[in-house]
Amino acid sequence: MAAQNNSNEQVKDACAPVAELEVPIPMEEGDPLGATPNERLVIIKIQAGTLAEGNLQIGDQIIALNGTKLKDHNHFYHLLRFAHPMAYIRVIRDDKRAQDMLSKITIPQERERNIMRRDGYIYQLAIISVVKGRKLGLGIRHFQNRVLVSKTDTGSIASDHLKVGDHICDVEGMPVTDKDVCRKLLITQLQENKKVSLVIERPDCTEAKEWARKALETPVLEPPSVRMNEDVKDIAIKERARIKGYTPPQKTLLAKKPIEDTRNICFDDNVIEHQIISDNEGRQLRRVRK
Repeated sequence: MAAQNNSNEQVKDACAPVAELEVPIPMEEGDPLGATPNERLVIIKIQAGTLAEGNLQIGDQIIALNGTKLKDHNHFYHLLRFAHPMAYIRVIRDDKRAQDMLSKITIPQERERNIMRRDGYIYQLAIISVVKGRKLGLGIRHFQNRVLVSKTDTGSIASDHLKVGDHICDVEGMPVTDKDVCRKLLITQLQENKKVSLVIERPDCTEAKEWARKALETPVLEPPSVRMNEDVKDIAIKERARIKGYTPPQKTLLAKKPIEDTRNICFDDNVIEHQIISDNEGRQLRRVRK
């Protein structure tokens, strides 16, 4: 009878908006749990077909394993190795947090093609809305064809959704690899629609975070050529149109001297772009003998 009451209490707690409950999971030695917690021990990923599926939920915060309170996610993984034959995982289940996390990690199918999922990263959809009286407070830079978040001001709109080191994969479904293009898309969407959605790749392991840190600390190299001002661009466009519309003079019957054949300049409307990355980017040059 006592066991049944305990089961009823668990069911009741599970239906509550915020509940603390213990989830029993039978497991054999070496079985993968299939749940990935972040640094705060909040489950951010559950692998299909594993022990965690159907028992744990995204958004559950793990607080104890087999009666031992957990210090961090490394402590959890250590205890999990010796948890067989039964792992009693105590979690705090928050329905609102779970719904928020699910809405963030559920990326529309048409935007999945803009990312290439890698181990050690989590992927989510960040929706940034204009808040009156608060600034955007976002700093970005590009590195090796990636737009990285370099700064978020405290108390800004960006700080609610983004972290330093985040990789912005796309803006409203438009892939971005250049910070100027990304900034223009962000500003346009916020001005016209008062909100913008971004697909974010966030480092979630030590190696990925270290890569992001080094990328942000790498000095920005000067571009190989000087960017033209807007008035120079306008002149170049007009001159290109004038040359493109030029037609050579026709031969006349009264001409005494033969007109030499002239070479015409042709413009191809197909633009081909090649991204060139320096092999020595971020490294110090080696000394050579004179």
